[in-house]
Formats: sequence, structure tokens, C-alpha cells
Amino acid sequence: MTKKLLQWAKTAALFCGAFVFNACTNSDNPVDGMTGASSIAMIVKNGNIGYFQQIEKSFRETCKEKDFVGFYYSTTNETAYQEQVAAVADLRKQDIRKLRGIIFTPSYGPNGESAEAEVAALAEELGIPVIIVDSPVKATSPLASSPYFGTDNTAAGEAMAENVAADRVAVFAMKGSPGIERAEAFKALKPNATVYQVAEKCNDEVQAVLDDFDDFVFFNGNDLVDALPMLKAAGKRVYTFDVYGEFLDELIAGSPCLRGIMAQNTFDMARKAVDAIIANAKQGEMVPTFYITAFNLDDENVKPFLDFYDKQLPVIEGLSEKIIGKWMTAEVDDQPVLTNNQKAITFVSTAKAYISASFNANPVIGAHWLNKMEVAVDIDGNKVTVTSHPDDNVITMEELIITTISGSEFTANRKLTATVNGIIVDTKDEFIRNVKLTADYSEAILGLWECQAITGGETNNDANARLEFKADGTYNFYRKTNGGEWEAMTTREFQNYFVDGTLLATRWKDAGTAEQREWWEINSIADGQMLWTALRQNADGTTFQQSVKWTKVN
Repeated sequence: MTKKLLQWAKTAALFCGAFVFNACTNSDNPVDGMTGASSIAMIVKNGNIGYFQQIEKSFRETCKEKDFVGFYYSTTNETAYQEQVAAVADLRKQDIRKLRGIIFTPSYGPNGESAEAEVAALAEELGIPVIIVDSPVKATSPLASSPYFGTDNTAAGEAMAENVAADRVAVFAMKGSPGIERAEAFKALKPNATVYQVAEKCNDEVQAVLDDFDDFVFFNGNDLVDALPMLKAAGKRVYTFDVYGEFLDELIAGSPCLRGIMAQNTFDMARKAVDAIIANAKQGEMVPTFYITAFNLDDENVKPFLDFYDKQLPVIEGLSEKIIGKWMTAEVDDQPVLTNNQKAITFVSTAKAYISASFNANPVIGAHWLNKMEVAVDIDGNKVTVTSHPDDNVITMEELIITTISGSEFTANRKLTATVNGIIVDTKDEFIRNVKLTADYSEAILGLWECQAITGGETNNDANARLEFKADGTYNFYRKTNGGEWEAMTTREFQNYFVDGTLLATRWKDAGTAEQREWWEINSIADGQMLWTALRQNADGTTFQQSVKWTKVN
């Protein structure tokens, strides 16, 4: 260390010491010497950002729990290494005979200068360990052999890839940052992702590809701060890394835009570093990240973040009573639900519900015909869990984090998990709006009906049909012959239907052919007239409305 730098360090120590390191730390370090307890020092950088403020909070709490005096120092910016030199000088004014170790995150000057030599010298003098956290030192550093506790960026990128359902994703990472390593690991698992290396803010880059992607991943969370309103307005799905505050509000409120935050476990990192000092550990650890979504806000890892930002989980008053009744999903991720994907769920108590749905070729769980199938319900706070067993091999679990509920609709974050023979085969994370069904046409549909008109799709005006719905769940299908007589289709092996609320599902099988199914929503039955409607999808992804009008045959 040069004489000039030594002189500066002495001057800085005197200057900062006069007001207990207001510039060198944002702490309330003891200034009257030590009590009888041993102490641990933490010297980090950038104490004015949330990341290191979380580390400070955990450090102080852990020292208190373990009956240690905690000395905390942080710099005012990324390159203020001189303040760390001054922190070492301040430590020397304390009773350093009781200092058990130093937890250190180096700050570097414009030419790579750091306080590593001063920290190493003090540790060697006292025979105490140094634990490096967050930012590793170089191989040439005098602290190169010190245990390191940090985030495994490769594992973080892989974990994000596992939590993002889409395959074609826009990925943003800041040049020269650990975000690049995370993005590379993400792309290794999702090769159809496109990675954009950006500066600190990336509004222009996001705007340029806004219409090209539905899913956006940000591996440096601060890049997202200004871009989120733009992405929300465009109805995009967003996943980010290590940014909280207003983003936790988004998750708690059930945002259909912000899907999750990959969190660096700052609180656990600090605890592990303190434990390593106490144990005089020789090895460090890569502290794993974890994913924060609307579904795990009550997790023990998430709670410190909620407490730090003073966020409270919503309480849905009277949820157990308000959810009783019959519901159908109107929207998923702000898009209307196709009729063939509809299901009706009837909550009859806080422990039981019935589901009606028809799946002809579900790629995950196969074909199922669920006519008021009983399912288990569990309500815990604002979380409603519905567990069903469509057959002996399949289990589906639907977690609903209710965000709003009224007498006519509720909104929720919905996580669907399907397992086959105990193996998870599919998961979905969606934002839904369910509407309450006040009509039930299961009785009114009974009898013989003649089609008057079909509109929409390729079946316009093909109205040559009669359907006779019977109470046993079967129906008869009639066509008019060239002679004008109605003739029943007699070659079919079966013709079944169910009506649950307004949802109508039919299925049939002609001899020697594959099973066929249809889905409709009954709009009305009154005065001998019946109207069906359905939202369908073309092969190109566009949608169209179809409708059928019927008249009762007496």
C-alpha cells in the first residue's frame, strides 16, 4: 500500500469516526467499545441498495440471536473501496481481541484497487477467518483461499427455465453482469429463447420486440423497473430476477403480468456466513435461489422479504361462504376460454366440490368424461386447493390463490399440476376469472328438439337435425330423409351427454370409428326455444363464434 493511500486511509478513519461512519456505513455500530460478548464484523459495498440492506438486516438479527456483537460497514457506491479501508481502521479502534471473524464483499476502484490487503492483514494478525459473500475475489487476491458464499448463477438460470412454461421467450441481461451467465444457462435449456444483452435500462430494446414475444425474462431485475408498465399494457407475461418492492405488490395482487421473481437468498446467505465464522469454516457454499410466486408467499424463505418490504398478504373475508356455488372459467390470462376447454365446478362445502368436463384428447392426461365427479377441497386463508382423481393413475391438483371474489365472479392465480403414476407430467401457472352460474339447464333440456339454424364456422345452415335428450344421460340423434321422414341414427355404439349449469357436452361413437365429442354453452331455454353458443378456434389460432337455434317438438 502506498504512503499516499495510507495517509488517505488515516484521514478517512478520523473523518468517518467523528460521526460513526455515516459515509462509510448506514449502521448504528457500538461506539463505546465491546461488552463481554465476542464480535463479528461485516464489510460490504453499496449499502444503499435493497440487496445489501437485506444482508445487513439478516446479519444483525443473526448476531443478536447468537449473542455476538455485530459491526456492520457498507460503502456509499460500487467503487468506494476507500471507505472499506476506513472501515478496517475503525475496527482497529474497537477491542479487536474479541473479534471472531470478518464477512467481506470487496468494492473495487477504477484501477482494481480494493481493501483486500487491509482485511487480510487484520485477519492474519488476529488469526481469524474471512468469509467472502456475494462477489468472489480474484485468484491473485490475498483472500483467494477464503471461503466464498454466493449465488450459483448457472443454477439460477436453469431454475428460471424450469419455471417459465413458454419455449419461445425474450431474455434480457445486462452486459458484463452475472445476468449473462444466468441467461446462458436459461438458453441452454430453452434453445428457442432469444437473449438480448442490454445496458442498465432496456426500455428501447423491449419496445423493439414487444410484438414478437408473449413471455419476457429479465435476469437483472433493475432493467425491468421502467419497462413493466409497457409490458403490462401489452398483456405480456413477465419473469424477473432479484427485484422486489413494487413487484411483490404485483404478485400479492394477483397480477396476470408478473408471474414470478427468482430471488437470491440474501437472508440465508448472511446467516450461513455468520455460522461459518463461528465454526471457523474452511469451505464456502453456493446458496441456492428460490422462486417467489403468488403460490408460495407464505413460504418461510419468502417471509423475510415480505417483512423487509412491509408487505402483507391479502385476507379474503368470508371466502368459505362466498365460494359456495357453481362456477365456470370465463378468461385465462385475459383471454376468453374456448368452449371445448370449459369445465363447471360446484363447491358444495369447504371440503367437497363436483367437476364436470369433457377432454377428448388431452395431451397430458388423455381422454376423460367427468360428469359431476367428486373432488376434494381444502381452503387455507385465500388459497383454495382442489384435488381430483380422474382415474386410478392420474391426479390433478388445482391451487387457486383468490385475489378478489364477489357474488358473481372471482379472480385468482391458478396453478395446475398433473401427475401420472406419481410423476409430475405437466404444470400451468395462469391468471383466471371465473363467473358464477345462476342457471342450470339439466332439467329444461329434456325432450325432443329440432334444429332451426346453425351459424358460424363451416356448418352454416346445416340444420337437418333433431336431438332427444333423455334423463338417463343418453340422447337420440335424428336426420330427415329425402322422403321428409325423421330417422334415428341406429349405427352408433353410444350417445351420451351431460349438462352442468350452462355447460353441455356430448359424445358419440359410430361402429368401427373413433369417438367424437362436442361442447356448447346453453344461453337460454324459454318458451319452447333454445339457443347454444360456442367459442371455437381455427387452425391458424383465430377464433370464431358459433350458435345453434332449436325449437321444442311436442
